[in-house]
Amino acid sequence: MENNQYIDIFIEESQEHIENLNSNLLLLENDPKNRQIIDEIFRSAHTLKGMAATMGFENMNKLAHKMEDVLQEVKNGELNISHPIMDILFKCVDT
Repeated sequence: MENNQYIDIFIEESQEHIENLNSNLLLLENDPKNRQIIDEIFRSAHTLKGMAATMGFENMNKLAHKMEDVLQEVKNGELNISHPIMDILFKCVDT
């Protein structure tokens, strides 16, 4: 089957994950050490990455992968959530 048959599903599910990312990033801004929020953001970025790869949307796949990399560093304690990091994460979602 061609990807065109799945585009509507992709768009709908992507919008849900992007909304989830936005709302959780807003929560993270106020509670930057909350592991549950970080995990939720990571899961949404991971899911978007996989969906984009499946559809052949390479730029979106790469962007979600970079978000995932940053979030993994946060999860590993290698990087702290700061205003510049939040700005980058919001820009990723807005792109």
